[in-house]
Amino acid sequence: MTTSAPLSPDAFARGLAGIVAGRTAISSLEGDLRYRGYAIEPLARAGDFEEVAFLLLHGELPTRAERDAFAARVSAAARALEPAVIEALARLATACPSATPMDALRTGVSMLGQIERDALPGSREALLTQAERLLGQVPALLAVWCDLAAGRPVGPWPDGPLAAALLQRLTGRTPPADHVQIFGTTLVLYAEHEFNASTFTARTIVSTGSDMHSGITGAIGALKGPLHGGANEQVLEVLAAIGSAERAEAWLAEQFAAKRVVMGFGHRVYKDGDVRAKLLGTMCRAMTGGDPGAEALEQLAERVESLMLDRKQLKPNLDWPAARVYHALGLPVAVFTPIFVVARMSGWTAHIIEQIGDNRLIRPLSLYCGPAARDYVPIAAR
Repeated sequence: MTTSAPLSPDAFARGLAGIVAGRTAISSLEGDLRYRGYAIEPLARAGDFEEVAFLLLHGELPTRAERDAFAARVSAAARALEPAVIEALARLATACPSATPMDALRTGVSMLGQIERDALPGSREALLTQAERLLGQVPALLAVWCDLAAGRPVGPWPDGPLAAALLQRLTGRTPPADHVQIFGTTLVLYAEHEFNASTFTARTIVSTGSDMHSGITGAIGALKGPLHGGANEQVLEVLAAIGSAERAEAWLAEQFAAKRVVMGFGHRVYKDGDVRAKLLGTMCRAMTGGDPGAEALEQLAERVESLMLDRKQLKPNLDWPAARVYHALGLPVAVFTPIFVVARMSGWTAHIIEQIGDNRLIRPLSLYCGPAARDYVPIAAR
């Protein structure tokens, strides 16, 4: 829009709802979620995060040799985390014990950018190399912070796929294959989602000519908010507050009366339900079968889903089953959103590379709604 004529009061969309702000070849939400043209369901069922990250960054599914070489580079980056960053995080863990893992990731990525002297965008090849390093460095940062915050020595990064290695680092035990599979599925489902708030933040930052680490630092800050990535942590709080399926109706009635948002339901894009939630919800119920405690939680979740659909016509989004999966895997709530960061690194870096490759400064207009024109009065006359 280039005109300087006054805008009408209705000439804007709150939160840019429904506004097309650019083009992307990375993912599509039209009818079904697709990564680079591939439907999400088979990608998610395979649960191979490295395969999907390669697809998002490089544009095509890898051969076995390409996938293995890519995974080896990511794993090497996780094992070679800069000692100066670990030392700085150790000092912060002592000085600021109440800091969250999201705070640590935001700070850690910024420090990595300073060490790398990442000032301006490089070539596509250089950006891809940065992206692959960050895919390994960020989960390693999360594991390091969890060790430091708990007062433990920093453990080594395990061999193997990222899903298995990170799950082992966060739980302190070698995970069974079925746990690795469903954890990998959550990483695939969280990997990319078009122009969401954090991705748009990253693209806006690098549209100024800034660097990849600055874009990722800003994206982490955006994802920290409870209306975006932080919602998955609040899902478990909702379930804990309700307690049992018998209390669900009364608890929800209180929330509706107070006009409070029930986290884990509704989506700005999906009006007929989040395809990711449907897929992971089915897998979650299969995973927890046979465990009385987990089955009770699933009964509660199903009751809440039924009431939310009946009373508010709202269906679950991905955060609703993901929080229950992470709980069943024995993960602490504090790492739920940081795991989202680990997965979304693939989408964020792909979008940053795409934005830099065909850039125009992102600079929307605003509709002024302040006081009418008025004259300045010198301070002595006020």
